[in-house]
Amino acid sequence: MFSPELQSAADKYFRSLEVSQRLIALHPRTAGGSGNHAALAPAVTLSVIAAFEGFVEEFLATVLLLRGHGFAQVAKKITINNPTVRLFASKISAELPSIATRVGDGFSLRVWNIPGVNGRPATETVSWDQAVSRADGWMEVRHCLTHGLASGWRSEVWPGPIKNVSSTPASSVLRAKPGGRHSIGLTGAISCARLYFYGARHIATLVAEEMGETIDWAKAPEYPLTKQSVPE
Repeated sequence: MFSPELQSAADKYFRSLEVSQRLIALHPRTAGGSGNHAALAPAVTLSVIAAFEGFVEEFLATVLLLRGHGFAQVAKKITINNPTVRLFASKISAELPSIATRVGDGFSLRVWNIPGVNGRPATETVSWDQAVSRADGWMEVRHCLTHGLASGWRSEVWPGPIKNVSSTPASSVLRAKPGGRHSIGLTGAISCARLYFYGARHIATLVAEEMGETIDWAKAPEYPLTKQSVPE
């Protein structure tokens, strides 16, 4: 008999994230030009956002089923295009209004900064609102990559938002380069991964607590800021 579980949705998410972890591990992280390894940054970005999109749909559907919605109702509600952390929080809060005021409480995340033309990569801590805003910017990066407006493996000019001029532009989360160009870089891709994964984890944990369940995150990726080996 079918029995939806929040843990099952999380486990599928972990599996979807395995490739991005291994892509990050392939990068040598040495000084100087990274050659073909530069293509890892856009690949990681696309991979982690795709996994997040799948998780949002799976998790929200599970929540709806656990709350007694029928399959037809779920099918109508799970019509989400390119969900961001912001949209995930909004959708969940609509179903569980009691957690709306708790989203973001106590949340902080260490990520790589966004260097200017003469700046250098360094780590910094961002709040929930900052994390959500930057995640919006990374969705614009994803749009540019999938629509062929940028390749992502080199410094280039990134166009403004595709759908909404008030959206957070892709360039706002990328490292600035001379001549109005910007680049993703591995540090940017890792920040993207951390923003989306830890944003998802924060929301999912609140939902589980509200519904009297727990989610085991032991097998989840950590996306460390410094190089670490990936278990076989």
